[in-house]
Amino acid sequence: MSSEEYTTNAHDLAEAAKLQSQLEDDGANINNNEPSQQQQQRAATYRIPSVSIDSGAYKYVLITAKQPNNSNNNKEEIFVHSKRGAHYHRNVAEPLIPILQQSGYTNIRIKGGGRILRDDDDKIIKIFGYSYGFGRADHALAKDVVERSGKFVGYSITWSNDGY
Repeated sequence: MSSEEYTTNAHDLAEAAKLQSQLEDDGANINNNEPSQQQQQRAATYRIPSVSIDSGAYKYVLITAKQPNNSNNNKEEIFVHSKRGAHYHRNVAEPLIPILQQSGYTNIRIKGGGRILRDDDDKIIKIFGYSYGFGRADHALAKDVVERSGKFVGYSITWSNDGY
């Protein structure tokens, strides 16, 4: 990472708000939020990981979305994703949202953000902080999603609302 520090500014806040607004509009404009047959077929062949945490300390977002191929369309999936090199929380969300949409997920919502420290040597994951653009994520929920994923067996996973 370069020595240049990225600080949330008015432009980033506006872009985060625009992304949130687009997701809300998409949810209102989709035919009863039902995925198309093509989206359902695509989703059946590709599974989007609910947890993707890059090694190191990076920004993360907590995203919820209704699963495709669900007859009552009430089953919600929760995603915890961090991304190396993301200067802003929206940089974590932006690549994931189109993948979810193309896979037939509906009612996609960014529920907040923070930071995740993943240390593979000490086998620890710390979830903390907040996002200026999306607000503070429910870190306890993020911890639960990470634990249930089974990707980090043997890691000590903790959360805190402290820090940025």
